[in-house]
Amino acid sequence: MRARVCPRCLEPLPAAVWRDAAGVPRRPPVTRRSRFPRWLEPLRADASPAPTPRDAAGAAAAHVVPTCPRGHRLPPAYLDRPTIVLGLVGLTGASKSTYLTVLVDLLHEGALAPLGISVEMEEDSAARFDEHRYRLVVERRQLPLTLPLLGEGTSPEPFVLVLRGPGRGGSERTLNLVVFDASGEQLYRSEDMGQYGKFLYAANALVVLLSPGVFPGLRHLADPGEEGLGLSRHTQMVVNLGALLRSARNLHPDSPVEDVSAAVVLAKADKLRALPDFPEEALRDVDLAARPLSSWFADARTTSSRLVDFLELRGGANLLTALLHRLPRPTVHAVSATGADARDGGYPTLAPVGVLEPLLVLLARHGFLAEEGLDPEETGARREWSR
Repeated sequence: MRARVCPRCLEPLPAAVWRDAAGVPRRPPVTRRSRFPRWLEPLRADASPAPTPRDAAGAAAAHVVPTCPRGHRLPPAYLDRPTIVLGLVGLTGASKSTYLTVLVDLLHEGALAPLGISVEMEEDSAARFDEHRYRLVVERRQLPLTLPLLGEGTSPEPFVLVLRGPGRGGSERTLNLVVFDASGEQLYRSEDMGQYGKFLYAANALVVLLSPGVFPGLRHLADPGEEGLGLSRHTQMVVNLGALLRSARNLHPDSPVEDVSAAVVLAKADKLRALPDFPEEALRDVDLAARPLSSWFADARTTSSRLVDFLELRGGANLLTALLHRLPRPTVHAVSATGADARDGGYPTLAPVGVLEPLLVLLARHGFLAEEGLDPEETGARREWSR
C-alpha cells in the first residue's frame, strides 16, 4: 500500500509530526487518568490562582497537533481514514473548475444521502470553496482559469472532504477524498512536467475532461479559443499523462497501473443533444433513490461504449485509442456542469446533468461502494492486452 499524502502539499506522509502552537516538534500528547478520581476530587476544591502570561503561553504550546513534515496541519482524525486522491486533468476550456465546484456543491447538499453517505468538508477547504460557489452558483459568473501546479505556495490547494457511510455489521465507514484541479498544458511542456510528477504520484483516481469541440466532426461546437487546441494536443496530453503516471511509480511504459482508476468526462455535453446520433441516455442524472446502484453501473458501462462509438465517428480514433489504452480502467461519461453555454462571462441558468456518475464509478473502483455492475471481465481483458 502506498504511503498517505498530506492533503495540502500532496507530499508523502509516512508518519505525522506533532508540533506545538509555535511550530516546534513535540511528542504526541498522552492522556493519563488517575486510578482514584473520587479520592483526588476533594483536593481540587480550592480555586486555582489566576494564570500569568507565561502560564498562558505554556498552555498554548502544550496543545500539540499532527502535521506533515512540511508543517501543514492535518485535519482531525485524517490518519485514521483511508484516502482517495482525485485529480482533475484537462486543457484550457475543458470546464475543470466549473465541474469541480458543481460536484462538490452537490456532495455538500446531500447527493449521496440515498446511499446513506454523508459528506463534510475540511474547514480550510470550506472557506475557499465558498468563494468559488458564490461566484458560480449565486452570481452565475465564469470561474477563472486553473493555475499551474508549481511549487508550494503557488499551487492551488486541494479540496478535502470526508465521506461517511454504512459499513459491515452496523459500523461506519469513512474516507478522505482529496481533490485537486490540474492544468493539462503542463503535460506537454517539458519545463513543467517535473513539477507535475509528484501530483500524479499522489493521485489514485483521475477525471480527464475533454470538450466536444476538440473532435474534428464536432469542431462547430467549439467555444471561442478552443480552435487552437487541436486533437493532437489532447492526444499528447493523454500519452504524457499515462507515461508520467507509470514513471512516478517506476513502472514499464506499457505496464498496468493497479492502484489507479480513470474516468473520461465529455464536458459541455448539453451541446450534443441536438445531434441525431448522440446517445441521449448517456446524458442523464443518477437518481440513487430510484434504482439500485448496480443498475446504474450497468447503464454506465453500456453508455460508455456508445459514447466511444459516437466519438470515433467524429474523427477521434487516435485520441480514443490513447484514452482507452494509456489510462487505467477508463470509463467514458457525458456531463454538463452548467446545462447551458456562458454568455458575456456568465450563465443564464444552471442545470447540471450527469455530474455525479464519474465519481460514483471511481468510488466503486476503490472499494468504498460496491462494484457490482461494473464488468470485471472487460477490465481483465484490457489488462491482458496492455501486457
